[in-house]
Amino acid sequence: MVRRNYNFAAVTHTYSIVAFDPERHQIGGAMQTHNFAACNGVIWVQPGVGVIASQAESDPFYAFAGFDMIRLGKTPAQILDSLTRCDPDARHNQVAIINAQGNVAAYTGENCIGEAGQHVGKHYSCQANMMLKNTVWSAMGAAFENNSGELVDRIMAAMEAAEQEGSDIRGAQSAVIKVVSSEAVAKPWEGYIYDFRVYDSPQPLQELQCLIDTDRKYQQLIDAEELLYGPNLPDDQKMALSLAQFQEAIGHIPNEDSRLQYQCSYALTLLQKGNRAEALSIFRSVFAANPIYREVAKRVARAEPDKFSPQLIEVVSSL
Repeated sequence: MVRRNYNFAAVTHTYSIVAFDPERHQIGGAMQTHNFAACNGVIWVQPGVGVIASQAESDPFYAFAGFDMIRLGKTPAQILDSLTRCDPDARHNQVAIINAQGNVAAYTGENCIGEAGQHVGKHYSCQANMMLKNTVWSAMGAAFENNSGELVDRIMAAMEAAEQEGSDIRGAQSAVIKVVSSEAVAKPWEGYIYDFRVYDSPQPLQELQCLIDTDRKYQQLIDAEELLYGPNLPDDQKMALSLAQFQEAIGHIPNEDSRLQYQCSYALTLLQKGNRAEALSIFRSVFAANPIYREVAKRVARAEPDKFSPQLIEVVSSL
């Protein structure tokens, strides 16, 4: 028995978008299709390099060779011309490439399953095959152009427009969205901004949107804690801003145990920063909900002796 490698979905009839945001210095892409785990094999990204969508009869060769050619200074149009010429199955493939400067090109083979086509605009390309209507890709482009939010929001607007226009004739199942820095970073793994996948769902776009929204709330929690270390404000103002932001965000975290974990971490930071009253209040609430976090807090504090004296650890232990 030959087991299919779902990291490289061989046949991915789908719709997708690749796009660039020159203001926020981001590039990204997304796709949705009626194939299990196809989220692994269509959208390829490299921070500071580009984004490549390879679909229909998806071939990772376009991504791996394409990124190498971008680094050599080739334009997306030159890359597609070169790769499709040497691909005997190019007539069955659909590919879009955007580089870190926002230059973009797309290709739809003549044997892609209809309805199939592409719409290339300034700093983006929308492409689709096996659609209910031949208006899907243009509707995606219009939605992307008419949305003024972050790149991730504009991409999701394009994806939702595809659904409203008829989308994949078979329905929905798998989706992915990836957004990375368009600027070169010394550590490429630090260039990822959003990277979410849905493997098997009747409503994958809704799940992607939920993940994006939840991620933003988690980021607010992180930012709230960093406020205590960062801005050039008086300590009492930093504390007030931090507490307000943390309390607003924590209520939107759907996972209860995750809420407790972040509250425990935040309480430790408050304790270390001298706000003992607020820290103890949060600790009591967390420990009452799940006593195991008393031990978690003690272990974390002991691991950072430069921040937590034995006296502070004893404060936690005594609750």
